[in-house]
Amino acid sequence: MCFSIVGLYTVMNLKKPFNFIKNLPNKLNRHYNKISKNNLIIKNKSKRKKIFNPVTNFDKSFERYIRSLITKVFPKDAILGEEFKYKNSQNEYEWSVDPIDGTKLFVIGVPTWSNLVGLMYKKKSIIGLANFPGLNRYYLNDKLKTYLYKDKKKYILKSSFNHKLKDLKIIGNFHGQINDKIKNLIINRLRGSFKPISFDALNYCLLAEGKVDAVIETNLKPYDIIPMVPIVKNAGGWISNWNNDNAELGGNILATSNKKLHEKMLKILKPFLKIL
Repeated sequence: MCFSIVGLYTVMNLKKPFNFIKNLPNKLNRHYNKISKNNLIIKNKSKRKKIFNPVTNFDKSFERYIRSLITKVFPKDAILGEEFKYKNSQNEYEWSVDPIDGTKLFVIGVPTWSNLVGLMYKKKSIIGLANFPGLNRYYLNDKLKTYLYKDKKKYILKSSFNHKLKDLKIIGNFHGQINDKIKNLIINRLRGSFKPISFDALNYCLLAEGKVDAVIETNLKPYDIIPMVPIVKNAGGWISNWNNDNAELGGNILATSNKKLHEKMLKILKPFLKIL
């Protein structure tokens, strides 16, 4: 279900959370510079030996730090994080924290990992931040637009208008236990436009920039996608799960650069809903 989030802003005073999240990147980058002097400790969260789901001391340090900042300014708000327990809310505001999105890339030194922070109101995502310390850039949205901040410059982002399947640039990844046969069927249905390459949150930022036309992913957690929802939508894109329900729930996610393309791709993905 894709909807306009503008209506939510009209009944809310978001000046305080907007200012808070806008000031986060500098704080997160300083925190990273501080903890980067420590030794990297890696553990596998997965109970299955064949699956590598890493968590590091850096993940936990980032999340503790972000939670402390949120709790200090918004003590009554809920916090959903990847590494620590859910903090209940005394209102209808809920923060989402993915301290290091792309931990597998982080541990091998690839700089496309990010800090993801989002704010929901009544389970609808309204503010998102994707901060990339290794790339020296960050993405965030306000009430109407999405921005890229890079090299001390601010750029307004707009997704592409392309909806011709033969010309599409599609990226993403199949997370979780999906067999190769199903993966290949999906790729073939997309006429070879789909490249199974994942840059995690950067996938959706590239869509907001207009550099790719669609992102397809499976088995995402809510904290993986909540911050990306308003970043995509306020750049003109559409985002939902494969059933066209709210992306904030996580699961199998489709993000596209425009409504017409979204409708086409939902039809393509529909036959796979019963087998995933």
